[in-house]
Amino acid sequence: MPDSVTAIEIVRQSHQGYSIKPFIVRGDDGLPYFVKGLDKAGGFALISEAIGAELGRALNLPIPPWRLMHIPQDLIAFSAIPNVGDLGRGLAFASLAVENASDFNLSNINRTPVDLRRRILLFDWWIRNEDRCLGDRGGNVNLILDSNGEVAVIDHNLAFDRTFDCNAFMEGHVFRECRSFFRDLVVRQDYEQMLGEAMKNWGTITTLLPDDWLYRDHDHIDETEPTLAERLQMLEVFKEERFWGAL
Repeated sequence: MPDSVTAIEIVRQSHQGYSIKPFIVRGDDGLPYFVKGLDKAGGFALISEAIGAELGRALNLPIPPWRLMHIPQDLIAFSAIPNVGDLGRGLAFASLAVENASDFNLSNINRTPVDLRRRILLFDWWIRNEDRCLGDRGGNVNLILDSNGEVAVIDHNLAFDRTFDCNAFMEGHVFRECRSFFRDLVVRQDYEQMLGEAMKNWGTITTLLPDDWLYRDHDHIDETEPTLAERLQMLEVFKEERFWGAL
């Protein structure tokens, strides 16, 4: 299990995010985190965040470390911050805050290393994440820059989308111009091996997930959908030609 932390201060709700706006919370380790609670986000989103973070880091993507966070009920009850109840109901997903972060925009695309662009595109395609869009009219890119101008990859709560639209993904993804790279069969073999290595961690990853995320009932009968078995099935498509052909 990842190191767990306990919240000691709820600072404020972030303006970052669309469907789910996280809270900035300080843990008992002294560090600030962006935190999404089960009550607002739901098990689906928190599972997607955790699996996305673990698989992405296995691909050497610059994804901030995450923790399970316990938020004492008294801390929520006595807070005057609007919507603080969103943090309730069990362990929360806490992503280590990137200090002094700035927005990623169109001018940063060509400054991003080509290999990193390719890996991010492949990663999002693999986990069915349409939520990294950027174009002339803006978008929700879910990339930020740290104080040194290095890219950080964040927010995977919408991954493992059953309604994933391949065409919409390719039209909107911030690094869509990299797709031609994967038409080379030798390149495919190298990256297929990379994904296979990441999947060796699947059993370990799933043990990190709290039961409250995995089930929608206290008896642990009604599994959160998509279930872990369904998510695994989505991921294992990388072994098939249809995964690479459509990319």
